[in-house]
Amino acid sequence: MFRRTPAALALLLALGAASLSACNDDDKASDSTPSGTPTSDTATSDTSSDAPAPTTDAGDDAGDVVIEPGAIGAARVGMTRAEWEGTGLFEDGALVCEGELIHWAGEPKGFGVLTDEDATITQLTVGTPGPHTKHGDIEVGSTYGELKAAWPDLTQPVEDGFDQASVYPPGEEDGDVYIAFLLDAPVDEVTDDTEVAVIGVSGGQKPNFQYDC
Repeated sequence: MFRRTPAALALLLALGAASLSACNDDDKASDSTPSGTPTSDTATSDTSSDAPAPTTDAGDDAGDVVIEPGAIGAARVGMTRAEWEGTGLFEDGALVCEGELIHWAGEPKGFGVLTDEDATITQLTVGTPGPHTKHGDIEVGSTYGELKAAWPDLTQPVEDGFDQASVYPPGEEDGDVYIAFLLDAPVDEVTDDTEVAVIGVSGGQKPNFQYDC
């Protein structure tokens, strides 16, 4: 999916998250509407505020990265180019799809980002174990059974991705920010043992797991 070296990015995300949290005591961050698939007007990207320049990787310490609706670590949906530039989390240029504007710096494995035509972040995804949800401690590789235990009122699986299915925590369907889980099986084959393949966050509309480049 998306590549990059892990250790430094995770550290950067954690440091940025602490900085962002301090800022949020005075000002609440706002989310922007994701643009759907990373085709013509979308691109992959990540963000954080006032984070130090990245060293190299993001995977060794990926377990420190916390996922919440609309945010992965210090990177959040709605960040403009002016906000994410200089954080060291993102770089210009296409990585997966021709229409992308930016990508995670260092190409960390499993980390994805979409933007609108102005490079404002609209969606963030993780497809590698380690980063986990603040609620329920769910990560890629967790099972559908564990997901349901964390969110008993989870929506029913719907077809999504390529022979996969997606689910959403209760109340997210009409909210401004979203967190969603892509299960690694078609709807009619989902069991409690089916694993989470990707976790996505967005704002304004549900995360889009279908990358039609």
